[in-house]
Amino acid sequence: MPTAQVVLVCRVSAHGTWAATGAVEQWRRRAGMSHTTSILGVVAVAASPRRPPRIATERLQLLGGWVPRVWRVGWVDALLAADDPHDVGIPPDVEALRNAIWQTTTRKGSR
Repeated sequence: MPTAQVVLVCRVSAHGTWAATGAVEQWRRRAGMSHTTSILGVVAVAASPRRPPRIATERLQLLGGWVPRVWRVGWVDALLAADDPHDVGIPPDVEALRNAIWQTTTRKGSR
């Protein structure tokens, strides 16, 4: 059976990073998960345009030691007022994320 490659996504808030930390801890202990699961990284999506709370930043640093990558996606205020997200376009950090994940999966898949 091929390895399932997983990217976890969380909001950069106390609750979001707490949930991501718990999921990664379960994966590290293999609690209820097969050994054919690989976490590629965590995508941390800004919860607001303000600076994140310190607890969220600290948890992301912790996660950075447990998973290969932590990618951050910034706040996009224009999406709040858009009826169709396609009208806003793809923010540069989202495009960079898409490319990074694609490169990571193709590199792992070619081994």
